[in-house]
Amino acid sequence: MKLTNFQQIPKRSPQVPQSILKAVPACSHPPHTSVNKSPIRRPKKPLSSIDKPNRNSLAVAIQSGIQLDSSDLDKLACGWRYRCIPVFVFGLEQSSSAQEGSFGQIHISPKCPVASNYQGTLWASSDYSAAGKAFPQDPLKPCPHCLRHLYSLNIAELVRKDRFGNLTDIDWLNYARYFSSSIFDQYPLFWKNGERPQKVRALFTTDTAEYACAICQCHVKASDWALNPELAERSGIPREICLLCAERRARAVIMAPPQAALRAATLRYESLTKQLGSEPQASWAIAEQVVPAAWLPLVQKLKTLMGPPKVFQLISPKVLAVLCWPSMGRAIIADNAKEATIPQNYSIWRKAQIEQELGLRNP
Repeated sequence: MKLTNFQQIPKRSPQVPQSILKAVPACSHPPHTSVNKSPIRRPKKPLSSIDKPNRNSLAVAIQSGIQLDSSDLDKLACGWRYRCIPVFVFGLEQSSSAQEGSFGQIHISPKCPVASNYQGTLWASSDYSAAGKAFPQDPLKPCPHCLRHLYSLNIAELVRKDRFGNLTDIDWLNYARYFSSSIFDQYPLFWKNGERPQKVRALFTTDTAEYACAICQCHVKASDWALNPELAERSGIPREICLLCAERRARAVIMAPPQAALRAATLRYESLTKQLGSEPQASWAIAEQVVPAAWLPLVQKLKTLMGPPKVFQLISPKVLAVLCWPSMGRAIIADNAKEATIPQNYSIWRKAQIEQELGLRNP
């Protein structure tokens, strides 16, 4: 396999961010060229008022793929990250530890036996379709180990197939959405593929929403529930929408602070119970619908291990269990609950603790 489309990505200076967004500083090293390749030099052009540098030039280039050294990447439990952008890797050089034919395979999980201990040059991309189109003569295929990992997560729309069962796309944006709390370091945050992640200045609408969410139809007359309309418009979703629906429907990653996401989720759940006229029974389907997006990988993993839970149960005056099994005396709470208020008759997991035990988060 020959990967010949590499071009050095020049350093760029940032543009002025939009009103509710500001740039997140780069959190890794600048791209390296391969040690066996000489950089492609281009003549410098003076910047005019029309030809301004684009702060997203690197993010756009990453979509199709750029060549790096493995040490340039941040290795996470759920994948890799380059300069705050979630990426998968491919184009690993043949070595004694790599299996035959692995050079053209796309790797999604750092736990993959082919990629786990790899050192050397590789290619990174944030867009499966774009990377495939960039190398039409060298078809890229997902590594079987990583593909099994994607299927094991049991999250809808992570992979797409044609009517013959052939894989047509890996939705990397959806993958980043559900693992955003492990991938990104700051919040509230907005990330759209082809752009750099940006810190959000105003996540919610400034006024109390007097409308029902355009997707779930929940009607909550409270602040910190409805998404900022400007952010919704940038994400390609209805302007009148709650945070929970926005997290799942936007063609972007919208990551709220954990406490804000939980408050919005509980408000939506209260609205749902009012519509139903009573509190729902224990159900994984209900849990999938009402927990924040960052909780969904944990929910899907627990479905294979435990029976359905109740959601948003007060197990003491000041402790809210996001997922709860009252008959078993077990509950999962947010990471910020105080130890002194946890009831003694419950066996408690914190979200980060159980995610580490299940391999969804780095220790």
